[in-house]
Amino acid sequence: MQVPSSARATSGQLSAKLIAMRGSKQEVRPGVWRIRVFAGRRPNGSPIFTSKTVYGGVRAADRELAKLVAGDSKATTSVDPTGTVEELLERWLEHCAAIGRAPTTLREYRRIVDKVLKPEFGSIKLAELSAQDLDRLYAKLTKKGNKANTVRRVHALIGAALHQAEKWDLVERNVARRATPPPVHASQVTAPTPVEVRKLITAAEAIEPMMASLILMAALTGARRGELCGLRWSDFSGKTLAIERSVYETAGGGYDIKSTKTHQARRIGLDALGIATLERLHSDVKAQAKELGLKVARDAFMFSRSPQGLEPIRPDVLTKFVIRMAETAKVDTHLHALRHFSATQAIAAGFDPVTVGSRLGHADPSVTLRVYSHVLEGRDHDAAAAIGASLAVETPQTA
Repeated sequence: MQVPSSARATSGQLSAKLIAMRGSKQEVRPGVWRIRVFAGRRPNGSPIFTSKTVYGGVRAADRELAKLVAGDSKATTSVDPTGTVEELLERWLEHCAAIGRAPTTLREYRRIVDKVLKPEFGSIKLAELSAQDLDRLYAKLTKKGNKANTVRRVHALIGAALHQAEKWDLVERNVARRATPPPVHASQVTAPTPVEVRKLITAAEAIEPMMASLILMAALTGARRGELCGLRWSDFSGKTLAIERSVYETAGGGYDIKSTKTHQARRIGLDALGIATLERLHSDVKAQAKELGLKVARDAFMFSRSPQGLEPIRPDVLTKFVIRMAETAKVDTHLHALRHFSATQAIAAGFDPVTVGSRLGHADPSVTLRVYSHVLEGRDHDAAAAIGASLAVETPQTA
């Protein structure tokens, strides 16, 4: 049955009235429309609106407005676009957890949000936040003595949250892109010498041989501290070591396991010293367990103070132990410097950044190039000498 044109007109008029009651549109500049739709009320009774920017003519704006009223637009979100910066940050943290950010990363995000961003911007309306507000915060943090790297971490976090707000159509633009965090000047990494590393290991050997073995493996492999703590005996096979997980500490002194920083497992080669060290440690661990009437499982933690290797050494425990051994050995170094030691020794020996970066677990060789550029400069001079030598004209020998 055909619907009378008068009925169709009445239906269209009702839809238009409904849209007009719930939403509005405004041309903010030629061809750019700001549409807004009533989306309910807060507990205190104040209205909530969902808004969106539309590019095109009036018909395009009307179509998008109708979609918002019908609830079909992806712009509709559980976040109140007229809410505060704090509300966005909380929703963004939930989003980060939902997409699988590492627990340690989320913990650092939460620390920055609670200690820095909430006190400064928490009550500010999201739509009112400006690049000038961010620059004022960066200047304030710098004046308090925070390093440029620290300030840029704050900038990166608020920038990421605002970028997501832009995707959710909560803001027209990410104002962090217009802010100016302090520049970071790359500092040259320092690594201990082989003599200093040997002193460190000797000091540890006198206190706790197992920890001495762990320090040696840190220097040989260049692995991150959580990766070292997460090693199991099943990861040791012949001349290789599989690095597949990382240990991190949880609230209350516990621990948990996560993937590596790049979320990729890797296998690295071991030399005769590394192989002999692990074989000796494994033999000692099994002998001690046997004396206690226990057995060490194949997947037991490699570095553990438990006779059966049931729990790993915690990363913070390892860091503090190395600091104490450095003081004992009178060596100015720390745990992460052993990672630099492994990298700089490999580069100095002539190995390329791709190989070195692969051992370290860098996601991209450019990271290796950036961090160890000063070491590579020395290799560059060696390369220049080798190329020149190949083209040098030999001086004729006199009779």
